[in-house]
Amino acid sequence: MSDQTMPGSVRYYGRLTYAGMAVIVANQLVNWDRTVGRFAEAPHIFSVVEILFFCVQIFWVWLVVRKRANWARWMTLGTQFAMMFIIGFGFGIVAEKGHADGTATELVFLILATVSYLLAACLLFTRGATLWFVHQTAEFAHAGADAANGSALRSDGSF
Repeated sequence: MSDQTMPGSVRYYGRLTYAGMAVIVANQLVNWDRTVGRFAEAPHIFSVVEILFFCVQIFWVWLVVRKRANWARWMTLGTQFAMMFIIGFGFGIVAEKGHADGTATELVFLILATVSYLLAACLLFTRGATLWFVHQTAEFAHAGADAANGSALRSDGSF
C-alpha cells in the first residue's frame, strides 16, 4: 500500500482537502478581529474546538487515503452535499433579510474552501479511486477465505 500504487485522484483528494483547510485558516487569520469578536465570551474554548476540528479533519483524510475506508469515502461525499445545502440555505436567509453579516473576503474564502472540498470528494469516485477502495475489500475477503480453508501457506510454501 505504497504511494506508488495509490491512484492520483486519491492523492489529489488529500491535497485538495489540505488546501481547503489552509483556506479556512487563511480566512480566520485575515478576518481575525471578526472571528475573535464572535467568541469573545469563551476565546479559549473556541481555540480548543478549532484545534480539535482540524485534528478530526486530518484523521479523516488519513482514514480515507491511507486506511482506504469505503464508508468514510461515502460519508465524505454526503457531508459535502449537506454542507452545500446548509451554505445555500444560509445565503437564502441572508438574501431574504436583506443584509449580510460577513465580508466579501469571507465569502471568497468560503467559496474557495467549498469548491476545494467538493472537488476533492468527487475525486474519490473516479474509476481508479473506486478500484482502490474495492481492492482492499476483495483482498481481505480473499485472506479470510484462505484462513477458513486452513491454507495459511503462501504460494511459495512460506507462512
